[in-house]
Amino acid sequence: MTAASFVTVRGQIISLESQTESSLSRYSTFAQTTSSQANGDEKALDEQIEKKLYKRQEIIDSLDKIVQKNPNISSSKLSQLQRHKEILQDHWKNFRNIRSSIQQERNRLNLLFSVKTDIAQHNNKTNDPATNENEYIQNESRRIDQSNNVLDRLISQAFETRDQFQNQSVLLHNANNRILQTLQRIPGLNHVIAKINTRRKKNAFILATVTTLCILFLFFTW
Repeated sequence: MTAASFVTVRGQIISLESQTESSLSRYSTFAQTTSSQANGDEKALDEQIEKKLYKRQEIIDSLDKIVQKNPNISSSKLSQLQRHKEILQDHWKNFRNIRSSIQQERNRLNLLFSVKTDIAQHNNKTNDPATNENEYIQNESRRIDQSNNVLDRLISQAFETRDQFQNQSVLLHNANNRILQTLQRIPGLNHVIAKINTRRKKNAFILATVTTLCILFLFFTW
């Protein structure tokens, strides 16, 4: 692949980034006007954003392959690729935060509705023991289902967080490999770095020696 391929593929990412920004802005409005159940527009927008984010990851992976096949690619293109990765991580974070805010507000509304329903049922309950028992079982079953849903979401978020850490680990590993490759491609660079480190150690030793002698001189002449 050539540098032209890099520019072409990068253009797709830039377009998707702009679309994602717009979609996230519209998605955030649902956190301010949350209903007890997600409507069709909210579900469609949620799925749309998630698909765009996964699509961007696929395109970034394609850019990574282009870079790997072109060891002489410019540093500016490497910086552009890294920036797109950072923007993708930010958008994932914003998306999950908005989704979490919507769900928390929905849980609050459903809890209030559940409390109001329980109060109404309590005020209107009959003296029939069988009816009361059935109502109690249904209420407990509903509460258990709600608790299970919350637990499922927490587990899902934990897996997503784990995947993010794994992706970051891969990025750090790739960056380290690129640094090593750069050091190997530039002759004498390791030798220059070693000389700099040696000079720094020598300067530090001289400074420490002078400081010690000054302290001793002041101590004995005070």
